[in-house]
Amino acid sequence: MKIGHMTKRKNLNSKPAAARSGSTASWIIAFSTDHANSLVFLLLGGSLFCLFFSLFYIYFQLSGDTGGAPLVIGGAAAGLRTTRFMIKQDDHPSSSQSPQIRTDNSSNNSNNKTIINNSNNKNNHASSEDGLSACLLVNDENPRLPEWIAYHYHILPLRSLTVAVDPASRSSPAAILDRWRQLMGLDVQLWEEKVYMPYGGDGACNASDPHTDCLKHHRKRQQHFVRACMANFKKRGKSWVLLTDVDEYITFNTIHDTDPPVPLDAAPEGVPTLSNWTWSVKGFVNMTGNKIDQTFVEGVLSGLPPEGWHDKRNGQHKKTLPLVNKSEEIFYGAYGSVFHDEAGNRWFLRDDYVFRDAIDITPEEAKKSWNLSIVKNSFIKGNILHGTVYNNGKRKDGESVEIHTNWRESPVEIKTLNGGHIMNDLKGQTFYVERDTMLWPPHLSTAQLTDIRKRLPTVAEGKTVLDVINTEMQALGAEYAKETIGPCLAMPRVLYGSMEDKNDTSWKNMSPEGFDNSDFMTLRYRWHSLPDNRVNKYQKTIIDVRRISKRELKGEANNIHTPVGYYCRDKQPPRYSVSFFRVNHYLDSFEAYSYRNDARADMRQSKKYYNEKGKNAVKQMDDDIRPWLKSFVDSVGQEKANTLLAGAGDFVDLS
Repeated sequence: MKIGHMTKRKNLNSKPAAARSGSTASWIIAFSTDHANSLVFLLLGGSLFCLFFSLFYIYFQLSGDTGGAPLVIGGAAAGLRTTRFMIKQDDHPSSSQSPQIRTDNSSNNSNNKTIINNSNNKNNHASSEDGLSACLLVNDENPRLPEWIAYHYHILPLRSLTVAVDPASRSSPAAILDRWRQLMGLDVQLWEEKVYMPYGGDGACNASDPHTDCLKHHRKRQQHFVRACMANFKKRGKSWVLLTDVDEYITFNTIHDTDPPVPLDAAPEGVPTLSNWTWSVKGFVNMTGNKIDQTFVEGVLSGLPPEGWHDKRNGQHKKTLPLVNKSEEIFYGAYGSVFHDEAGNRWFLRDDYVFRDAIDITPEEAKKSWNLSIVKNSFIKGNILHGTVYNNGKRKDGESVEIHTNWRESPVEIKTLNGGHIMNDLKGQTFYVERDTMLWPPHLSTAQLTDIRKRLPTVAEGKTVLDVINTEMQALGAEYAKETIGPCLAMPRVLYGSMEDKNDTSWKNMSPEGFDNSDFMTLRYRWHSLPDNRVNKYQKTIIDVRRISKRELKGEANNIHTPVGYYCRDKQPPRYSVSFFRVNHYLDSFEAYSYRNDARADMRQSKKYYNEKGKNAVKQMDDDIRPWLKSFVDSVGQEKANTLLAGAGDFVDLS
């Protein structure tokens, strides 16, 4: 049939042109006679489609190309100026482009339309590809925003910034961002809520509605924003992205004599290990009527002798007696430490983030107590662990096996502790991998991390966060560094309080000529809490979005402190003494603290809550961060610094 059909087509095409033309004409006439109604319908439908498409195209050309619906900031308070933003997005700006912000006052003085787009900027002083990026959600932050941008421009170095304005904010950062774009070529995008929130967002929360949880609204906005912002930076080819607030400053975690102890890599001899552990606090009233809190830890045992201990064996679950340590120590300084219970027993709490797929047991326990398949002679290729299997009901002893893992980044070599570990494959099958080397998954030892801290520069030296990351990754080697540094670098926070002691002889004026220490919280406040203390709360992160898949940047983050689940620490914050960056978190003055139109208004407006929070932030002091301003002014020049930092510390009345 195929041959005949092809021959027929060949014969038709071999006819003279006139014959073919006449045949075609006859066919069209027949079609017109038999299918006139259909043809009219098709022509009419096509015309309507073309008309609709043309109107749609014209609309987008007139409205700013990418759907710039106006963002209204404030407007609810009496006498408040209403500011509208038309936002033009470009997911693929070239390295020589940065967003332009211009203000149009031609039509109405009370409605300044600010348009942000990406076009060539002759004032670029540094390529956005040479630095880091940041995502910032702001709410009445103008008095502190110039300081935050200047510091991170100098220290990261910040070269790309995406800012989202909380719908409850009564002020706009547009003028501040405009100065940075014009003078320094900072790549800026200003987002309205509909860009990153599902269904366009909910707008400002009605705090007077008792059925509305404004804090929950705020958290959800944060979680959607950081994911969308990271995804956008990934699409634009960026690398490391900082996720902090305007009252938080990343800095080098240089070593001090007052630092807390360095965590242990493994339990001391004779001390059992608790892995996959959790802690809990139980309160009770004693016979004298006083309330007592007791802290417990429970987890999986390992490191016991073969004969066991008190009827407990390796791999079994254990809940401790009440610990003599405080709950603050358990939560914020726990992993890598030895704790004592009230009976004098000692327990080592393992770093479960490092061993998040492993439970340490011996080969004998794996076979007898757990009846697990044992894998010997293992090696890794890609995300598949290869080896020979034993004690498996479906395979002969010594048969080759391939175990498909859920590792996001495959290790160069498998590293384990105490002779091996348990792992699950993607089908849920459990294996015991036998190997006697060091540690697994790959991570930097406390000795390596301490050495990095010893090499850290000071703020005054002119080195940047990116310099440190690149130097240390190069020293470790590309593959090993990829496994052990990032893609989520969790950084401990340290709370800086508002105490000022003018009689302190160690205090030095570190503001350059023309500037005042009191206008900059990074220069004004030196006293802070103890590291690894509960008052510091959860970590903040810097994420290498190149190494995170698009799928994992969709939707809503688990929380602002763990924006990418698998890669970031969750229940166990990073230990201060083995972190080479930290985040200074400033409580600031009460004027600054209560300035925002915040979802946490009941706390933000409470002097009692403010004082309670600050009383634990007066334990130690340092000047680590304070030299930055002089270094920044020397770098950009006095004239530019004056313009860029205009309004810093100026809390204008927004009521």
